[in-house]
Amino acid sequence: MEWQWTPPAIILLTTCGLSFGLAILLFRRRKIRGVSTLAALMAAVAYYTLVSTFEAAAVPLSRKILFSKLEYVATGCVPVLFLLFALRFTRRGAWLSRWRAAALWVLPLATVSLAATNELHHWIWTDFTAGPAGLNIIIYGHGPAFYALILTIYAYLLAGSVLLIGFAVRSPADQRRQSVMVLLAVAVPLVCGILYAAGANMIPGLNLAPLSFAASGAVFAVGVVPLRLFRLLPVARERLVEGMIDGILVIDADRRIADVNPAARRLFELPRDILGDDAAQSLASWSQIEAALDPGHETHVEIALSQDPALYADIELAPLRAVPDEPPGFLIVARDITRQRLAQRALEESNERLKDHVREIERLQEELREQAIRDSLTGLYNRRHLNEMLPRILRRAERDGLPVSAILIDLDHFKAVNDRYGHGAGDALLEEIGRQLAARTRPEDIACRYGGEEFALILPHTPLAVAAERAESLRAALGTFLVPGIAPDAPPTLSAGIAVFPEHGATQDALLRAADRALYRAKAAGRDCVRTAVETSA
Repeated sequence: MEWQWTPPAIILLTTCGLSFGLAILLFRRRKIRGVSTLAALMAAVAYYTLVSTFEAAAVPLSRKILFSKLEYVATGCVPVLFLLFALRFTRRGAWLSRWRAAALWVLPLATVSLAATNELHHWIWTDFTAGPAGLNIIIYGHGPAFYALILTIYAYLLAGSVLLIGFAVRSPADQRRQSVMVLLAVAVPLVCGILYAAGANMIPGLNLAPLSFAASGAVFAVGVVPLRLFRLLPVARERLVEGMIDGILVIDADRRIADVNPAARRLFELPRDILGDDAAQSLASWSQIEAALDPGHETHVEIALSQDPALYADIELAPLRAVPDEPPGFLIVARDITRQRLAQRALEESNERLKDHVREIERLQEELREQAIRDSLTGLYNRRHLNEMLPRILRRAERDGLPVSAILIDLDHFKAVNDRYGHGAGDALLEEIGRQLAARTRPEDIACRYGGEEFALILPHTPLAVAAERAESLRAALGTFLVPGIAPDAPPTLSAGIAVFPEHGATQDALLRAADRALYRAKAAGRDCVRTAVETSA
């Protein structure tokens, strides 16, 4: 008889079918993080149990040894795939560099090589003895390499289990249930394998490890089909939350970080193992966030995450309350607004530069306007400005019923000053007259250089008598002026003529002609005096 289908062989074959079906079911959900590796793991388990079935059913010893050697292909691959799954499921896949991944696969290469060449060294099996009658079991005597391989294999399984346990502790409730389900699935073969290696089987020689994968397959089957294991972390979250440009950060009621997506890690420069850490400590560099956490309602802040390079974020904070009247957690959504802020800053700077240009243009325009209406030597207004402003002043005075006085001033014998002292002294005298007129005028008055050595002074709301007093005051003070280049013993003098609106003229021309006639009267009277239009008409 070549084959004997004992209960262990039938159980192993059933385990093979269950594992293969589960591998297909998981493969259909391969878009979820880590599931493609788990599908490969269950495919390896299906191969493992299939070859174990043949080893359990085969009767000749040589055939059993052949299938036992083939089992070692899966014996090395299963722990590697389990560790790879644990790394990817717990988001530590970045640890897997090319060289580290290659190093992990040294284990299956070693197991296959040692099993295939056992006849040369007997490091795996030292002898073979028959097991209990009726079970078709061979008891394998084990050499040193077997125990070394067992230790390495279970080190892989233990490392993966530790990763899953740590992730389950730090994860939100839905992900935690997934990790616990995986741990339950792997716990049975882990324990059974240790019992087999220690020789503590209830049935000597019976390898419980492949049989225990039937229990693992049942756990996965219950999780995948009825409980929808690996759908609790759906593709939607993988694609939306994990792939979001906006940073997502969840803080639980104990103010610890419960979840974070890659965008939030990038924005806040958070480490990969941040889950479970104190939120206040992790976000200590941005105290505005802690200050904005309000259990009562949503809040919103804009903060600078860093200055060099510039990084700005719009932060929305919303309370998450699972149970009423208990402290809430918080959902933090961080949106990178660096481009908008930099564009806004550039626009503001551009606007400020534009305002500066406008102000400069306005200054230049004002300067040009001043140059157009000012006399360059004396700084007083020129005749052009007088002709522009006097009609407005007269119209306003006519409307208000108030007088406007006009004083025309002429420096006596100015040509003689230039001839005696030079044109420089004459210009200095004109500048001094300009300073004195500017100092003696009110803001509403107009003092201008009328032409050559003649000046005009327009005094709104000023009656004739007051205008005469101001003209006489200027005339009397002229002799006291110290003008560079002019001897103090021969001080300059002036003559002035005064007319008032509307008595002496109802228009600009009439008013200025009346003042001019009064000025000629003053010159005719011997100069160095003031005359009014009243006296001219007398």
